[in-house]
Amino acid sequence: MIRDIVFLVTLVMMSLAILMISVKVVKVLNRLKSTLDDVESIVSMVSEKLVFPAAAGSGVAFGVGKVAAFLAGARRSKKKDKDEKK
Repeated sequence: MIRDIVFLVTLVMMSLAILMISVKVVKVLNRLKSTLDDVESIVSMVSEKLVFPAAAGSGVAFGVGKVAAFLAGARRSKKKDKDEKK
């Protein structure tokens, strides 16, 4: 009989301990989720303010480079034609 009472008391204490631990884990997970949401908003803001304008600028630079390469290539072609005619 005493063994049954000790078993029940131990079972109740373990259940309470598990309940307390799970409540603390849930609180930590909620804080972690809040922190991750904040980080996500910061990364989105940085991406919108820095990365997209930089990418647009690099696209313009790429286009200018292509035009310059085309013009340089056209000049080389004319130079080759003159050399071949001589």
